[in-house]
Amino acid sequence: MAGHMGAMTEGTGTGLPRHEPGLDGIRAVAILAIVIYHACPDALPGGWAGVDAFFVLSGYLITRLLAREMVETGRLHFGLFYARRALRLMPAFGLLLLFALARAALAPSEAAGQLQFQGIGMAVTYLMNWNRAFGWVNQGILGHTWSLSMEEQFYLLWPVCFLALWRRRPVAWLAGATGLIIAWRCALALGGADAERTYNGFDTHADALAIGCILALVPLGAPARLGLTRAAPLAVAALAVILLAMPFRSLWTQTWGLTAAALASAWLIVAAQQDGWLKRVLSSPLAVYTGRISYGWYLWHYPFLLIGIWSIPDISAAQRLALVFAGYPVAMLSYHCVERPCLRLKDRLRPKARPEPEPAGLTAA
Repeated sequence: MAGHMGAMTEGTGTGLPRHEPGLDGIRAVAILAIVIYHACPDALPGGWAGVDAFFVLSGYLITRLLAREMVETGRLHFGLFYARRALRLMPAFGLLLLFALARAALAPSEAAGQLQFQGIGMAVTYLMNWNRAFGWVNQGILGHTWSLSMEEQFYLLWPVCFLALWRRRPVAWLAGATGLIIAWRCALALGGADAERTYNGFDTHADALAIGCILALVPLGAPARLGLTRAAPLAVAALAVILLAMPFRSLWTQTWGLTAAALASAWLIVAAQQDGWLKRVLSSPLAVYTGRISYGWYLWHYPFLLIGIWSIPDISAAQRLALVFAGYPVAMLSYHCVERPCLRLKDRLRPKARPEPEPAGLTAA
């Protein structure tokens, strides 16, 4: 998901991305909110906001990578871009799909197996968000892959749009698109559309991704970054209110709440990269490590939870929490045994920068 990539920002002239541990910390907070929300929604009714934090991070980081590639190479290498995305996302996702396929094949009846295969089909074709929005077929244990579908649709659309908008005021276009998305979502929600429609549709929830893209392209000077960092407690307080008091199905959530969560997340992304108390907290070793394995934890916690709920009569809140946290060691294995080897291969697929021009007055040797 989410922001399902390493917390990297623009490099320092070397052509290589620089690791920002504070962004990994944001991912850790986001995934923790999500798993607690899924296990105990009454305890953290606004835990859905963790997904919006991942979306903003994804828009921000992908756009920084695309912009740097344009500056350094003068073009976008679409083949390399999609190969890197596949190496980052598909290996761990493939393991989850194999698990779901095995479970469907071992279903107690042909009908039960067919229902599970329907959800697998939606997940593997990255259509789960639309499936949830319109209720086409059974989700099985893969309903949470709706966010992966959103991200994949973003990866397909945004590089092409970015190239078309490069040097054509992309921020203005993105701001206009964000406004249209919010207006469309509000119109649907106020018109009585179900929360599943407004939350899962790419057309109604892509504002978080767009806000991340805008953040990557707007040059913030040192005074602005300092001011946002000093006022970061306001963003933390806003997210705390959302997490604790904004239920998923409330009208406020489905109109302005999603955007408010995205804006607060963008604020924290800026502050987490500046020296200060927030960066120190988010850069703690446990937070950074949890952020790095957050993709695997997201993939596995939800199937564990659903299988437990379906298998254990009168399951308690403690049991549900134990099930989602059981996904943590599985995510560790996924990261070290599957994801990291593929990440090393992914790093070899970076486009080469254009050669620097010869200094004036010198000739080639």
